[in-house]
Amino acid sequence: MGKGLFIAGSGTDVGKTYASAFLLSLIKSSKGKILYYKPIQCGKPDDVALVKKMTKHKNVACTYSLKTPSSPHFAFEKEKVKFNKAKIKSFLAKAKKQYDFIFVEGAGGVRVPIAQNFDMADMAKLSGFPVLLVAEPGLGTINHTLLSIDYLKSKGVEVCGFLFSWKEGVDLNGEMAFDNAKMIEKISKVKFCGAIPKLS
Repeated sequence: MGKGLFIAGSGTDVGKTYASAFLLSLIKSSKGKILYYKPIQCGKPDDVALVKKMTKHKNVACTYSLKTPSSPHFAFEKEKVKFNKAKIKSFLAKAKKQYDFIFVEGAGGVRVPIAQNFDMADMAKLSGFPVLLVAEPGLGTINHTLLSIDYLKSKGVEVCGFLFSWKEGVDLNGEMAFDNAKMIEKISKVKFCGAIPKLS
């Protein structure tokens, strides 16, 4: 059975795709067969294409590619596409037999709705993988990250760690970023896995 990580975010545009590409680039040289999978893509630019371009990695996949740059539930409704979680469950079941490691990237934050009574935290649970939560390093991140961790735990989802992704105008080496990480780790009891720097 393949192993993997669900890359979730404490919100939209916190750097999930950037983090996914960075982590994939670290392990793609291993002998294992690795897949990057984005179950739901909303809007452009296309995250799957971006990861493929950044990492030069061919094994990428997406089940629902929607044009509307919005919450998944709205994009499904607007484009009259019916969401079927069984399609994603079936894809993952096959992929786990085919690949040694799978990166599954969510869309938006963990509380964002996909369909009635099904959100991104439910998607993480469906994947069967532990969550690595991506958060912003700056002001407001303590609240957003702790709420995200609490919500994931309330759904019975394992949160194996959190990390900060580079963001324009925020000093990853600044004292506030360090204190934010320390405080989140202390309160949540979830391990801080470091910060991803800006890549050229």
